[in-house]
Parts: sequence; structure tokens; C-alpha cells
Amino acid sequence: MMKAKTYTKRTNARRAAIQAGIPDELVEITVHKSGDEVRFGWKAKEETAPTAEAEVTTSKPKKEMKPKVERVQQNGVKRPAPGGLCAAVWEYLDDNPDTTAKQIREVAAAKGWNVNNAVCELYQFRKFAGISGRVKAS
Repeated sequence: MMKAKTYTKRTNARRAAIQAGIPDELVEITVHKSGDEVRFGWKAKEETAPTAEAEVTTSKPKKEMKPKVERVQQNGVKRPAPGGLCAAVWEYLDDNPDTTAKQIREVAAAKGWNVNNAVCELYQFRKFAGISGRVKAS
């Protein structure tokens, strides 16, 4: 009587089955216990014909990719993508390039923007536009 070959690890049994020419999805691992010792073997599953029910997937459908928006970069700073609050601050600054930090704080509070973020965007806008130094008081 020929005894089936067994392995000490499941992975070794699976590897042997694949090496024997059994496709990975058709390998069934068997467990052989003898006292305190556990060994693993393999056998080929019966191949079943695919049914319509077998094609059901549980993964989420993939989202469509948004078209990539080219962002302008100048002086090491990228302009924010259109549609966000940062872009709204930049649009205001495009119309009012001489705005000071004090003025942008007041405008941000009036428009409901985050005041600290608006000030950061002011400095990024100034760097982007190449405005350096202090703005002359009016």
C-alpha cells in the first residue's frame, strides 16, 4: 500500500501540487493528524462548470477617473486647482493683488473662509506672483 506524501507546512503542500501541474485554484489541502504530529497533503478539486451565479463579485465598481487639470506653476508654487476654497482666495487676490494680511483676515472672516488658511494662501500667492517686500501703505 502506497502512502501519500505529506508535508510539514501548508505552503509546501500547495507548492508541490502546483509543481505537479494542478492549477492553484483547484488545489485542496488535506490535514493528516497522527498523535501530536500534524502533516499536510494535497488533492485536486473537481473542476466545476462556471454558472451565472459564480460570476457575482463583491468588489465595488471602479470610479471613473477625473480629467487631470494642468496646474500652473511659477516661482516654485503651484496655483490651486479650480473649485476649492483655496482657489476662491486666489481669485480674490487676482482682483486685489495689493491686499495685506490684515485685509485678507477681514475678507476671510466676512466670506466664511478659514482665516489662517487665507493668510497662508496670501503668502503663497505673493510668492507665485513674484511680489516681494512690503506693500506700500495707502
